Amino acid sequence: MEDLNEHVLTKGMLVTKELGGGTLLGVPITYGDSQNNYGTLCGIDNKPRKFKDEERELFQTMATLLGYVIDLDEAKSRIQNYSVPIVPIEEGVVVLPLVGEVDEVRSEIILEQVLAKSYQDGINYFIIDVSGLVHDDKSVIRNLFKLTQSLKLLGAIPVLTGVRPDQAMDFQKNETGISDLTVKANLKEALNWIGIQLIKK
Repeated sequence: MEDLNEHVLTKGMLVTKELGGGTLLGVPITYGDSQNNYGTLCGIDNKPRKFKDEERELFQTMATLLGYVIDLDEAKSRIQNYSVPIVPIEEGVVVLPLVGEVDEVRSEIILEQVLAKSYQDGINYFIIDVSGLVHDDKSVIRNLFKLTQSLKLLGAIPVLTGVRPDQAMDFQKNETGISDLTVKANLKEALNWIGIQLIKK
C-alpha cells in the first residue's frame, strides 16, 4: 500500500493515525508446504512511497526463512513425541534410558507416555537410567522426582540407575526426596535386585 491514509483498509486504523500516514508492505508467513498461514511479516515506512523490487524480495525471503524455522520447530516437536524409548525386559519390567537434555516440554511428554505405559501394561518395576542425562538446572531434578512419585501412585516401583557423581551431588543439594528412591549402580544390579538374572550364552 503506497499510502495508508488513502487505502480503505488502513485509513481508519490506530497505527495509521499514530504514524500520520505512510506505506505498508506485508508478506504472509506460511509453513507446512504453504498450507498453513502463521501470520504476516510487515514493513512500515512513515512516509508514502513505493517499495523497491529488492525490498519486496528481501521481505519475501525473510518470510520464507521464518516459515522454515516454524517447520523445524514443528518437526522438533514431532521428534520429541517419539523420543521416549521404553524398553520392555520381561512382563511387568521396563527400562527408560534418559539421554540428552530434558527440557520442560520433553519432560511433560516423557511423563505422559511413561504413566500411560505403566497404567496400560500394569508395570511393576520402572527402571530409569540417568547415565546419559544432561542437566544444568534444578528443573531436571524436580521433573525426575515428579516422574518417580507419579509412578509410585500407579503402583509401579521406580528404580534409578547410572547416577553419576555430579548428579548425586545435585540430588543432595536440591533435597527433592530422590534419596528415598531405590538406586542401583547399573542395569545389571537393578535387574538382580528385582530377581532377574542375566545369563551369558
